[in-house]
Amino acid sequence: MTISEYFTNIVNTVFGTGKQVGDVISEKTREARDYAKDATEIAGLKKQISSNKRTLKDSYAALGEFYYSKYKDDPAAEVVENIKSIESLEQAIKDLEDKITEIKDAQTELKAAREAAKEAAKQAAEEAKAATDGAVDDELAKVKEAAGETAEDIKDAAADVKEEIKDAAADAKEEIKDAVSDAADEIVNKD
Repeated sequence: MTISEYFTNIVNTVFGTGKQVGDVISEKTREARDYAKDATEIAGLKKQISSNKRTLKDSYAALGEFYYSKYKDDPAAEVVENIKSIESLEQAIKDLEDKITEIKDAQTELKAAREAAKEAAKQAAEEAKAATDGAVDDELAKVKEAAGETAEDIKDAAADVKEEIKDAAADAKEEIKDAVSDAADEIVNKD
């Protein structure tokens, strides 16, 4: 085999292998695409089934409600227990809703009572402050009046004491003058 044939052989083998790999890749890609297409179609079908089941359930519920409202007073024997169960559940729901209303009403009343108490306390505090301010003002006026009277009494007493001191000083002056005069007369008469 010549070198040319040898390289041709290698090239043909490489290309042949490449073609085989390409064919395998193409086949696997085709299979993956088909699988994805099938998975998408299955998901869509499952979605439709779920939607149909919901619609069916809603239809059964509507039919049941219709039957219940029409025949609840005279049900077939086979559904008497179901009717009783429905009535019991309806009453339980009503009772629970009434309880919720009671709780909400109590909360509203409690809130209103708290607000009223808060307002009453505020009003009482304002009235107490006003009364206290008035009482303090009255007491302050009394203290000022008493202080004024006391000051007048002290002023009068001071004036009286001043007069007494003046009189006592004048008397003392006269006595001293008389005593000095008597002493001078004694001195003069002794000689």
